[in-house]
Amino acid sequence: MHCKIHVESVERMMERNWPKGVKKTKQRVDIYTILANASKPLTASEIYEQLIEKSKDEKAPYAFSTVYRCLLTFENSGIVNKLVALTDQDAMYELRLEKHHHYAICLKCRERFPLRTCFLGDLKKMLPADMDGFEIVGHQLEIYGYCNKCCNTNEKKELS
Repeated sequence: MHCKIHVESVERMMERNWPKGVKKTKQRVDIYTILANASKPLTASEIYEQLIEKSKDEKAPYAFSTVYRCLLTFENSGIVNKLVALTDQDAMYELRLEKHHHYAICLKCRERFPLRTCFLGDLKKMLPADMDGFEIVGHQLEIYGYCNKCCNTNEKKELS
């Protein structure tokens, strides 16, 4: 699991990772901070709920569409990974930091467990010879199964 990042670290991390040409609006900074402090990938709905909770005393709360627009901007600028699992209806988002993550996903409770390492290695070597010019810009690996908590129940659900 990720550990919580201290507020001071979030500001320094934001300065280091903020993409050139992307304006730092209050909404984007707030969403970035939520993602930086998250212990797991979050859906747009979860981010929105945290924004509403944070802005209870403000006159103009956030619109849900603002969250999606900010996440799309972050995704297009390369500072956020959008994770879409076969088992989930909603995409999840996490900050793209120096080290990327792959997940084992429980088919029953939908919990994501980060894998300790990326074992895919040099992906260029896995490509067929006729794809020599293929430029790899990323990859995603998900393993599906049942966590320890759900493994003992009789209500297992097959991946369709």
